[in-house]
Amino acid sequence: MRRAILPALLLLPVWSHAAEAEEKPFTMDANAAWVKSTGSSNKETIKGLLDLQYKAGAWTHQFHAEGLNEADKSSDASSTERYLVFEKSSWNFTERDYLFVKPQWEKDLQSLYTYQAFLAAGYGRNVIKTDTMIFNTDFGAGSRYSKLESNGHTENETLGNFALKYEWQFTKNARFNEDLSVEVGANGTVARTRTALTADVTDVLGLTLAYESKTDSGPSEVEDSLTTFGLTYRLR
Repeated sequence: MRRAILPALLLLPVWSHAAEAEEKPFTMDANAAWVKSTGSSNKETIKGLLDLQYKAGAWTHQFHAEGLNEADKSSDASSTERYLVFEKSSWNFTERDYLFVKPQWEKDLQSLYTYQAFLAAGYGRNVIKTDTMIFNTDFGAGSRYSKLESNGHTENETLGNFALKYEWQFTKNARFNEDLSVEVGANGTVARTRTALTADVTDVLGLTLAYESKTDSGPSEVEDSLTTFGLTYRLR
């Protein structure tokens, strides 16, 4: 009996480490930043971002929501206001390859549209997937629906979609992220980028410095960028 118990006790740390290393089915990232300027300009900027991911077998479901509001307190007007929401469901038919469907909705006060929405489907690949680095890219096609703010008319167009996501955990408590998405349609191309550097303060809280940009070559002719420094909550 003692001969059986001793090897089991010796293996307990190994089993414990293996259990901790297992990938969790649910993960969450939330980021919030607030900037206030006073003096000749009296502006307040609030930026929030939420990423949820749930894995079940060969399926991965992702939900993303973000909002930006920049208000001029001297005139009580919003100079910049933007909201973006999308859901992406992926089916992994190999360890690295997947098919996906992605609905997205956006409202941007700087554009000529009340809102824009699209539904795309396509193919993606996990190019790099290690303990410290992740690099995913996908290509899709679908349809974009836009509602003009001036007269309420709607536009429908065929859409091409490209996206990539990169994360590098270069130290135990610091990581670099790069996200890019491009939507190409007959009425214009929309490109979004986010470059972020995060330093963890605790196991779940970190400080994030991020640079974000949006370019719309369509009728809206939007070209906007924002640098933020805020707090990140990560559940892994």
